[in-house]
Amino acid sequence: MLYKKIFAGILFILFFFGGVFAFLYFAFEEITMEKVVSFFSTDDFYGWRGDEDVKGGNGEGGDKDTIWSPGPLVKDKEDLTGFLTKQGIIEETNRQRRKFDGEDLLENGKLNQIAEIKLTDMFEEQYFAHISPSGEGVSNIAENTTYEYLLIGDNLALGTYRDDEDVVSAWMNSPGHRANILNDKYTEIGVAARKGEYRDKDVWMAVQVFAMPITACPMIDEKLKNEIDRKNERAERLLKEREALQREIDGIRPRGGEEHVEKVEEYNALGEEYNNLIAQLDTLIDKYNKQIEARDECIHQ
Repeated sequence: MLYKKIFAGILFILFFFGGVFAFLYFAFEEITMEKVVSFFSTDDFYGWRGDEDVKGGNGEGGDKDTIWSPGPLVKDKEDLTGFLTKQGIIEETNRQRRKFDGEDLLENGKLNQIAEIKLTDMFEEQYFAHISPSGEGVSNIAENTTYEYLLIGDNLALGTYRDDEDVVSAWMNSPGHRANILNDKYTEIGVAARKGEYRDKDVWMAVQVFAMPITACPMIDEKLKNEIDRKNERAERLLKEREALQREIDGIRPRGGEEHVEKVEEYNALGEEYNNLIAQLDTLIDKYNKQIEARDECIHQ
């Protein structure tokens, strides 16, 4: 009998403490998880962030092809007093391209200007993103500075970097930024780098702008296009003249008379001119289409 009471007491204690434990677990589990998530979500958490790609078509008629913008790269929480330079970043970028058998990018003054405008805007408006609060990216800046491109992309970096090699190395360790640096379609580059205040912190920002200029692929002969348009207009006028002359011939009596013969000869001359013009147009249009195909193949290869 005594054993049964002891056993019952033990069971009671187990159930009691088990219930208390279960209550505490379910009551505080959500709070605990919120604290964990909150800790790793703070701005002070150190890490690399990037590689969210922004890309899409732009422009008319295939002249402006693609914008490639990997997610901005942030490097926090390092006590570095480094220094970044435009020329050093360009040289280190080309050194990385040569390591992978790529051609050097040529520095372009307008691309430097585009990069500087983007950098200034981010500091002044206190944002760090490829698209500004007003909805503009480097492609819009390029259009405003009259830089014509077939392909354009940009890399952004923010934080504390030791030197030019350090920031380019950080981009190279990020797949999206690395793809921009090594993209063999790009032939030109512009860079801007400056230290400034961003959200009450002194940080470096760097902008790389890559581009394939409109001149990198075979150009379409505008004179050829204008000649095709002129001959098309002439062909349409000839058709209208022949139609009007046909109606006039149908009303002439007697048929076979001098006036009738003259009008028929005039009608046949218009027909011969029209046929010759169509043959010329076929040749010109074929040449023009081949130019478009060659340009399209160059852009999208």
